[in-house]
Amino acid sequence: MYIAGAFETVNRSKCGRGKAWIDNDPHFWTSPPTWGICRSDLRRKVNLGDYVFFVLPKHARHPQMIFGYIRVIEKINHVTAFSRANLVTKRMGKKDPNGNIIVNSRGRYNRFDLGAHQRIFEKVKPEYVVGDARSSRFFDDKKIRALAPKFVATLRKILQAKGQTPFEFITRYGRELSESQVKSLLKWLRS
Repeated sequence: MYIAGAFETVNRSKCGRGKAWIDNDPHFWTSPPTWGICRSDLRRKVNLGDYVFFVLPKHARHPQMIFGYIRVIEKINHVTAFSRANLVTKRMGKKDPNGNIIVNSRGRYNRFDLGAHQRIFEKVKPEYVVGDARSSRFFDDKKIRALAPKFVATLRKILQAKGQTPFEFITRYGRELSESQVKSLLKWLRS
């Protein structure tokens, strides 16, 4: 579980702290859901079958809450992702929301990333996570607002920890959950 600091809204509207783009990572805008740019350190650690929960930052346009999750079914690199027919919509291009495959057809840095991740390109391109569309979810504004008031209390109960804000439970390094914690969190999210 980690706080996706750049993700500001689940609505398909311009966002990104005043920038003219729609958040693209994790990429739930087309199926299958993918995660390919943010937090390469965490992407390296996930395994097939793991769940990754994405939490909105406190400056988001919605309450700070889980906005989606992915069940990992495949880990590949960006070059392989670019070549996959089922991931064509995830390629970066002149579109909004943009894709999250950061390479071009030659495996080099994609100019449509506009320099945003060029300095960390070599760290980003080896890890690309593909989620199972049937076992992954992206929540809308209504679901987030319905669950958000109980989010911190739920974290307190599931994690058996004290805290008043999501950051106190998750920290900037993310949080690894046990299998039973994942099951409990999924049960609550699906309620």
